[in-house]
Amino acid sequence: MILADMADWRTPPGRVLRWVPTAAAREAAETAPVDPGPPSDLQADHLAAFRAHGRNRAWTGVATDVDGDLDRAAMTRALQRLVRTHGGFRTWFDLSEPEPVRHLVPAEAVDFEVDEVPVPQEDWDAALQEHLASRFDDECTPDAWPGFALGVVERPGGFGVFWGCDHAFTDGASQILLGSELADLYAAELAEPGGPEVDSGALPGPGERGDFRDYVTEQREAAAAFSSESHEVREWVRMVSANGNQLPRFPLPLGLADGEKAPVHIRTLTCLEGEELAAFDKACKAAGARMSGGVFAAVAATERLLAGRDRYFGMTVLSTRDRGPYSRSQGWFCTFAPVEFDVGDAEFGELAERAQHALRRAKELSAAPIGLVVDTLLRSGTCTPADLGSPQLLSYLDLRWFPGAGRAADARGVHFTGTGRTSNASTWINRDADRLYLLAQVPDTEKARDTVDDYHRNLRKVLQDAAS
Repeated sequence: MILADMADWRTPPGRVLRWVPTAAAREAAETAPVDPGPPSDLQADHLAAFRAHGRNRAWTGVATDVDGDLDRAAMTRALQRLVRTHGGFRTWFDLSEPEPVRHLVPAEAVDFEVDEVPVPQEDWDAALQEHLASRFDDECTPDAWPGFALGVVERPGGFGVFWGCDHAFTDGASQILLGSELADLYAAELAEPGGPEVDSGALPGPGERGDFRDYVTEQREAAAAFSSESHEVREWVRMVSANGNQLPRFPLPLGLADGEKAPVHIRTLTCLEGEELAAFDKACKAAGARMSGGVFAAVAATERLLAGRDRYFGMTVLSTRDRGPYSRSQGWFCTFAPVEFDVGDAEFGELAERAQHALRRAKELSAAPIGLVVDTLLRSGTCTPADLGSPQLLSYLDLRWFPGAGRAADARGVHFTGTGRTSNASTWINRDADRLYLLAQVPDTEKARDTVDDYHRNLRKVLQDAAS
């Protein structure tokens, strides 16, 4: 699985199919009972943005290719099993009232049918991309069921499969997990309708697929133990106050005025591979750090070189799946935490050690409910709403640890996001079996493209130097 632009998934031409709820399933969804409980903090922010701005391409997806002729009935059963297993995929939100109201479609009502969609075969790649964007824009929304879309490109001897989902019901790790789970469910259904997994451990067990709605309830209960005076919240406020009363921003000019955003342009770059990657891993361990610490150290060194920063302040995305039986669940299982450490004139080894310590502290601070943190930053006067716009994010992900890693569906897969608008150049640095590479969401301005390309080239050089 690679994280890339949606256009990087290229599958040969064929008949384009889509799976949609049957009339009975759609009626059951429209009359689905209210499911008590509020959304998660991240869902609430997402729903507020959707209510304010309408469709904003806040979807994410995955696509891959499968060998063998498509069995449409087996794929239909696989989709049914997937949706019935993960309660989040059976929810939708009524946004007609001031507070979102969650509805839950009964598992037994979930049913799908397949039809063919005309997609021009001329200029196939562009036509398919237009079809994917159109389907995801129209169908991947939080205010109706389903909030996801599944389709297949059918041809003799194999098929491409694509999936998109509104962010309210998923996150990046969920999408990576889903590509393999759907393929493994299809394999099970192909072998025997309703049958068990074909490969041992291919499908998540009961202790790995806890329901996202239970997670939300547990997190709301855990949040009650925190207040604006809690150590974790006060550390958030201290860090933001010490860094100009703003959340992290990209360190160099991007050709945008204050508060301005531009359409997202996806940039990717391979940083290390083969022996260089192994050498960098060894250098991190020699410094008493993991690869994550080494990556943050390299970013800090790059910002020192290009922006003169002698102290690193960033924001990272952290998984919260370890807070319960959620290692292979589907939902929005993540939070954010600040990362801060001195840079000075330290060499790579010392920087990596400092960065690793800062990441451990970030993990501790991530226990604070993000909604409470934001509220405290505002109420304390530390930040204004404008200061809390989308921050610069840096994420490190080791794709080798996902359950489907190395199997065909994962090896051929592409994980992508919708392209909205941004004022930063948030970066996801990922490791797989072969390489360390980055993906960045960059404002589509000439200045941003030139600046970020130069930043990435320098970052790659820092990583290479550390490996040598």
